[in-house]
Amino acid sequence: MVKLTDKNIKWIIRHTEIQKDETTESISVMYKISERRVQQLRKEYKETGKTPRLIASHRPKTELSDYDKETIKEAWNKKRVGARLLFYDLKSEGHKIPHNKINKYLIANNLTIPDPKKQKQRKRCRYERKHSGSLIHGDWHRSSESHPHVIVWLDDASRFALTGEEFKEATSEHSIETFQTAQNIAFEHKLLIRDVNTDRGTQFYSNKHEGTCEFEKYLVSQSIKHIPSRRNNPQTNGKLERFWYEYDKHRWRFNSLKEFLEWYNSRIHGSLDYRNGETPGMAYIRKMPPAAILGLFLSRSE
Repeated sequence: MVKLTDKNIKWIIRHTEIQKDETTESISVMYKISERRVQQLRKEYKETGKTPRLIASHRPKTELSDYDKETIKEAWNKKRVGARLLFYDLKSEGHKIPHNKINKYLIANNLTIPDPKKQKQRKRCRYERKHSGSLIHGDWHRSSESHPHVIVWLDDASRFALTGEEFKEATSEHSIETFQTAQNIAFEHKLLIRDVNTDRGTQFYSNKHEGTCEFEKYLVSQSIKHIPSRRNNPQTNGKLERFWYEYDKHRWRFNSLKEFLEWYNSRIHGSLDYRNGETPGMAYIRKMPPAAILGLFLSRSE
């Protein structure tokens, strides 16, 4: 049974009685409540002229059980995500623990820190490709001077990290080497990479006065379109910028980059179908173009 909030009720009254752009049936489907419940709210508003409010005494506060606390703790230790994603991750596994109680538990145990910046409306609109393999992002990163240089190739549509390596130096040769690995992984799924987005670092790009970078030459030889990011605009490659945040935060927990990438690809992701617990690995398969899916089917049926 879905429990409405005062905010939900206010929205229902506004759209059914004031703006009149929603029907009793559409509201019941939207909030997963009975039409009778919607009719009760509308009747009370018509009789009193005031938006109905919930009676606090009818909603006794309940505490989390020890089992629920242990479930939340184990899930957080495994996935290391906030309350919003943790709620859907637990829901996909059959656990019914309210989002607000998960959030309160995480805050009380110092497992999360509220970020005011994320509570504001975003100024930018997120853009993503429709199919896996349509666009691949590549970038070099270094957590600090004592850490190795790392490069990762990330699928735009699914946020799936195809491959990555850590090196002592960031070079064009390593860029080509790791990108070839990404191509091979994509080809195993019958995908051909056609577009690549990188920044304008010397490992990927050379200005006209310095000639053509080896990485650019390789892309030309593969008939792959290079889409360099605008100068001083890291948001163009924002999906990898967000990936580096997770890398700096969690890489130390794993013995190798490969283990970290496996964990990242199997963890629920907030930019995907998180309500159904979707991970980058799941989205990579779901968003494959029909031709690739047919190719996989035929190759496995031979």
